[in-house]
Amino acid sequence: MGVLYLMSAGSSARKAGPRIVVEKNSEVLGRLPVRSIDGVVVGRNAQVSTQTIFELMELRIPIFYIDGRGKIIGHFVNEKLSATRLLRQLEIFRDFEKQLELSREIIAEKISNQRDLLKRYEKTVGAEKLDQFTKKLKQAADKLAALQTLDELRGAEGLASKIYFATFAELLDQNRWKWKERSQHPARDPINALLNYGYAFLEREVRIAAAINGMDARIGFFHSNDGRKDSLIFDLMELFRQPVIDRFILSLLNKKMIQPEHFTSTPDECRLSDDGRIVFCNRYEEYMAKIYREYGGKNSRDLIFERVKKFSAYLNR
Repeated sequence: MGVLYLMSAGSSARKAGPRIVVEKNSEVLGRLPVRSIDGVVVGRNAQVSTQTIFELMELRIPIFYIDGRGKIIGHFVNEKLSATRLLRQLEIFRDFEKQLELSREIIAEKISNQRDLLKRYEKTVGAEKLDQFTKKLKQAADKLAALQTLDELRGAEGLASKIYFATFAELLDQNRWKWKERSQHPARDPINALLNYGYAFLEREVRIAAAINGMDARIGFFHSNDGRKDSLIFDLMELFRQPVIDRFILSLLNKKMIQPEHFTSTPDECRLSDDGRIVFCNRYEEYMAKIYREYGGKNSRDLIFERVKKFSAYLNR
């Protein structure tokens, strides 16, 4: 079982009995049992038949439409929402003390994840090169308890991220990859393009986990509930950026699975090429299915689901 990616121009999917026929430019690439599919990701220039969409929705298989940057444009996800749970979520997230408590916990966990990832590289990079950064991150975490407003916590999170990303030049082959700083929108270099693309995939994973666990994506506690984005999803994503996506991106680069020629650049932006996206998607699914001992014998997808489930249980206490 896995995710079906329809990313290339001319690719399409149509229903034929109990199977989905995948084609590219009218050439059949494969026939998949519908129930073997965990999700479908559709690019701008791909097509999915209406009958296929109906079948997937009836079976509660999520469908995501993404742009060339990997950003989710729209989706069909089965959501198990109830009025009772929605009201409970609103009640908790409108409580200022609860907002602070949850935000503090999320940021503390994120900083801990940043430190853990850096420690994984101590043997290959040299502990002396990373020690100053891990110490600064610990200092940032130690100060969280004294912060009394969301803005202060957001400032602490931003500072910790700046410290963390300052290490990336040390974690990569500097002859092959050049790193200056984190640049989100637009990405200015291949590393930032990969991070943006990876975080868009993480958003999809978290949306599915949140929907299955009956939470309303729109109502968060750390990111602003201003209607511009689904705040809860971005709140929960903070828990998985380092242990799931950053770990994957650094592995792709250091194992030379992604090459400089897998990117296209303009004066304004750097993006993965079509070939680069294919490599990314293939490696991503392999990575998400891999079992890790430090995750308690779970894979990364299970890790996300179980952590979101635990958070959802908190709302029902």
